[in-house]
Amino acid sequence: MSATRNRGSAAASDPRSEASACEDVPVPIEHDPSGVMPIFTDRVELKYYLEPARAQAFVTELGKRIAMHRFGGPGANTLPRPVHYVTTLYFDTSARDIARACALESDSVKLRVREYYDEHPELAELATSRAEMSREARLLWLEIKTHGKAHTRKTRLSFERGRLGQVLADALAGGGPGEGARSALASDLDHQLDQLRERCRGPLRPSCVAHYRRRAWQSDSGELRITLDSSLRFFPAPADMLERGLSLRDLSRAEPAGALASYLVEVKMVCDTPTWLASLARAAGLELATAHGRRFSKFLAASEAVHGLP
Repeated sequence: MSATRNRGSAAASDPRSEASACEDVPVPIEHDPSGVMPIFTDRVELKYYLEPARAQAFVTELGKRIAMHRFGGPGANTLPRPVHYVTTLYFDTSARDIARACALESDSVKLRVREYYDEHPELAELATSRAEMSREARLLWLEIKTHGKAHTRKTRLSFERGRLGQVLADALAGGGPGEGARSALASDLDHQLDQLRERCRGPLRPSCVAHYRRRAWQSDSGELRITLDSSLRFFPAPADMLERGLSLRDLSRAEPAGALASYLVEVKMVCDTPTWLASLARAAGLELATAHGRRFSKFLAASEAVHGLP
């Protein structure tokens, strides 16, 4: 397994200088308890590298300013001191149309499925396997993420994990989503899927996976969200994974194709950058996350690790 650090030449940056376009943007909705309607988020999103040795000091200072966020929706894990993990399955065509478009730094659109789960290390003395220390979320999330020059927009639809095959069959159907998808997916997400397929020369299929530990902090208003991702690793996603009955967790248990040595800090805002955050970014030595002269993307990093440069 190779541990890679895709650094660019950008120096540590004051977030205030990059967030000037975040005025008059709707406040994000973090989750939809019904699991039926899509979730819309339109925000400014900035990414930074953080050296692991400086992470504890960063977390300590951040905790003095903003509360740690923990999902409390339907089926939420209520056990104390969970360690949160995220597994993201990305889709592309065999010609890698989506990866190539994202690499060009034009307005990019990505399709993915996300799984969240927690581990409880304090159960190690009682558990007979690692699975007994884990708590899986009941829901998976189908997402389309659009990144423009100034803002990021994300539409999400939650569904029961047992419906993964059905939902993806509808979402990935070539030549239009069909009636099954119309009934299974909310109309806005359905429309975006149509637009995404029009950009592709072939059918969408599983392409690659990113897996990482996530810590999150969020303001009471929801206008500012900061995440810290560590142990970021990338895995192949067999195109026939659905036919083989493979789950997202199965994919993340394989040998990684690559990894990111640095931690990744993401700042997501629909507000002006607080002065304290700009000061903390400088004190922690945050460095703008870039790769090959463009902003860092987990999808592109995973695609490159698995398939090579697009």
